[in-house]
Amino acid sequence: MAKVIRTRWVYRTDNKWTRYLPRRNDAVKEIDYEKSGASLRHYTEEIPEDQRPKQASKLWMAWLYRDLSGEPKWTKKHVENLFGADYKVGRMEVFRNTQLMNEELWKVKHLIELRPIEFKDGVEPGEEDIFSTHLHPNGQCEVIQGGHVASENELKLADGKQWTPKELGRTLNKKYHLYQSVFEQNVYTPSNITVLK
Repeated sequence: MAKVIRTRWVYRTDNKWTRYLPRRNDAVKEIDYEKSGASLRHYTEEIPEDQRPKQASKLWMAWLYRDLSGEPKWTKKHVENLFGADYKVGRMEVFRNTQLMNEELWKVKHLIELRPIEFKDGVEPGEEDIFSTHLHPNGQCEVIQGGHVASENELKLADGKQWTPKELGRTLNKKYHLYQSVFEQNVYTPSNITVLK
């Protein structure tokens, strides 16, 4: 009788011969930054003291600069936790500069553009300046002097008739589709056309 040459690994558990070893799980897994030594804490230790800023910014300005197609589900979940369920590429969001928030932003650092918010002349806007501030894409935040915040009574129409959300949506949708290719900055729009109806 010829000897059977086994071409596969065999192991014995509970007195039963099994021909195949259990398969490895080669699926991509979420990286544990802390365990692998790649967390924000590990990175900041490598920055020399003279390269660190004198005073850290209190706020970050961040936006997604590319689509999430091809990203794993846990990265999409981190983006959804940070930017909300209705996140859009290019939409600016403001975050606090705290350790917890920085660790969350670190997980999606390859998808976002992050800039510190700097206040013009070092003056931070107060509670009364909320509606008269302007945040530029370069991170400069300026308070527009003389900005007037309209009250609810000033926003009401003179004749007392208010738009319902349905009427407003219908009118705006009609104007959008009517003047879809007409914009003030469009080089193909003749100069005598106005966008207002």
